[in-house]
Amino acid sequence: MIEPEFPAFAQCWNDGNFFLAHEVLEGLWIRTRDRGQQGLIQLAVALYHVERGNERGARRMIERALPRLRDPQAVAGPIDLDALALYAEQVRDALDAGTATEAVAARPRLA
Repeated sequence: MIEPEFPAFAQCWNDGNFFLAHEVLEGLWIRTRDRGQQGLIQLAVALYHVERGNERGARRMIERALPRLRDPQAVAGPIDLDALALYAEQVRDALDAGTATEAVAARPRLA
């Protein structure tokens, strides 16, 4: 069974509503303490920071998210954590290149 928070997270992510994406997944993470879910939350917050021009906050959240997205014990459900870890690296590189806003716009869409 897929937890209802996952489709809600995907919809918010796809719509570019990153703060709400973080909010809808947080309750599930509090119950499960799954590191993959925590990584998804932190990646959504990173994109929110990019949109608000807070590059330092975005970098910090990406650095926190990456090990959680890559954690072999993570069972974050129907979302491909490996693909989002690769995307997080792209956003980190885009922050260095000054193209983070474009990287957010080109984010992978979630099913």
